[in-house]
Amino acid sequence: MNIAILGFGTVGKGAYEIIKNNGLDYITVSKILKRKGSALTKPEMVDDFDVILNDDSIDTVVECMGGSEPAFSYVSQAMRKKKNVVTSNKLLVATHYDELIKLSDENDVYFMFEASVGGGIPWIENLSRVGFVDDVLGFKAIFNGTTNYILDKMTNGYVDFDVALKETQDMGFAEKDPSSDIDGDDLLYKTIISANVATRKSFSMENVLKFGIRYLTKEDMAYFKKSHLVLKLITTFDRDKNLILVMPELFDENAYIANVGLNYNYVELYCKTEGRLIFIGPGAGSLPTGHSIVQDLVRISQNAVVPIYTTEKVIVNYQDFTEKFYIRYDDGKVEIVNGMTVSELKNSTIKFIARINSEHHQ
Repeated sequence: MNIAILGFGTVGKGAYEIIKNNGLDYITVSKILKRKGSALTKPEMVDDFDVILNDDSIDTVVECMGGSEPAFSYVSQAMRKKKNVVTSNKLLVATHYDELIKLSDENDVYFMFEASVGGGIPWIENLSRVGFVDDVLGFKAIFNGTTNYILDKMTNGYVDFDVALKETQDMGFAEKDPSSDIDGDDLLYKTIISANVATRKSFSMENVLKFGIRYLTKEDMAYFKKSHLVLKLITTFDRDKNLILVMPELFDENAYIANVGLNYNYVELYCKTEGRLIFIGPGAGSLPTGHSIVQDLVRISQNAVVPIYTTEKVIVNYQDFTEKFYIRYDDGKVEIVNGMTVSELKNSTIKFIARINSEHHQ
């Protein structure tokens, strides 16, 4: 197997190191694409994608660039050239899911994206296998290792949000611009991808209610601790209700999910036959994500890929809520509210909001 790696940042380097250091001699890194003008410090490095595209010996392209463009153009061209694609790019997969699945089918190549969700669990492979033999009813998940690390530090270290964020960046778990993580966008992309795989459908990002943790304060955390509650940034998918929700959620301090710390991801998958399945593993960092990329490469080389397809486009419905909410308004007022409609949530002067989970105990 001859591969080219597009992008040599945190994830690309992680995949490269695993291939080189773990006896995977049947995987050859032929080329590494870097930005124009970058220092080419390894013999495999190039700064022109056409060199990779026109090299017929390269059968698989590993995209670790991030963002929508030029990533989408590159992987589209690669598939049209009959090259398999493996990616860690959740924005790419979530926003171009239908097109990329169709391209892989039309050109009889693999399109693999294990590393786009769940870090090193692996999640997508297991979710896909479960979906072939059981009805997936939904899931509740911590899909963002960056925010989980921040919340863990604020919960156990009693530090301000900015301090916890800086430590997370220093550890390499957060980007210089953490907006996608702390505002919930990263979590939304991963939820859309997971819902697609779980149902063999294609969910739209329209109408998804999303709240992040950007405006969380140490005072909020002190209130939660006094109430024996622990905050997590959670995604919820309910297939029957056609609901996708990204929102901070408060759990009893003894709940299992409340004690998932550091950069770990955690998923509870609900199935008709098997009931509840739990997945847990590191969800951020060079080697965990690189590990998922290499797992995809191994599956391709062994022709052991679980097929992924879509049958229809789905628009998520808004739902009214009956749970309790912790709400802090722009003026600093804090209150516990029983049940609010979606329109009230979106149109009020809420600064920070979290659902209070009344059922999730372990």
